[in-house]
Order: sequence, then C-alpha cells, then structure tokens
Amino acid sequence: MADPARVRFAPEVAAAIRAAAREAYPHEGCGALIGPPSGPVTETIPLPNRETDKPRVRFAVSPRDYLEVEDAADARGLQLLGFWHSHPDHPARPSETDRRYAWEGLLTVVIAVAQGVPQEMTAWDVPGPEAPFRRLEIAEE
Repeated sequence: MADPARVRFAPEVAAAIRAAAREAYPHEGCGALIGPPSGPVTETIPLPNRETDKPRVRFAVSPRDYLEVEDAADARGLQLLGFWHSHPDHPARPSETDRRYAWEGLLTVVIAVAQGVPQEMTAWDVPGPEAPFRRLEIAEE
C-alpha cells in the first residue's frame, strides 16, 4: 500500500517544475501533475497562468486548460494527480487562497522562487472537505 503521507516524483519532475518556475518569475508559474492513478507523478505539464489582476501573487488555471490536461492524461492511461504553482519571493507554504481552491484528492505542490532562483518545494493534500492542508513528503524515485 502507498504511504498516504508521501508523494513520489519521477526524477525529472522536480527538475521540470524548477525550470518552469524559474521561467515564470517574477509571476507565479503553474502546471499539472500527471501519472498513473497509484502514482508516482511521472510528468508535469506547464500551464499558462491565466490570472490577469495579480499574476505575481495568484495563479489561475482555465477550465479549458484543466479539461485539456485531463483528456491528454486519460488518452495515455494516466490521471491528473494535482497541480503545482510557484510563490515568487515567498515561502513554499500554501496560502488561505490556495486552500479555498484546493480539491480533495488532488495534490498541491508549492515551490518558492527567491529572486528568480527556485528554492524549497513542498507537497500538500486535503484529506477531507473541510480539512486543512496536510504536508506530504516528496520522494524523488
């Protein structure tokens, strides 16, 4: 049985997230996390940040982008496992806004980017509809 307090990443996933977060700076970058239903996260697909008012401190994924990623994963026998986003010049801790938009069953990965340099990356899930975020260990395998 998989450890519920751990998320497994294929080795290239963390590197791809760091590269996309660096490229998005000074705005928040974001992307989808996909893999087999039981994990690990085998790839990330960068997505455009659709936030227009405050892209430095918020990110938005359009419904169309969400559906396209989900369809692309399904077509390959994979599943949308969650999303990552960056926090420019801010810690890799989810905000209250992140919690409002987080869905039970989907991962939330946050990466801090300090002055354009990717730093700490953290992973979170929501174990119940009203539950707070639960931090997960990231294991690169």
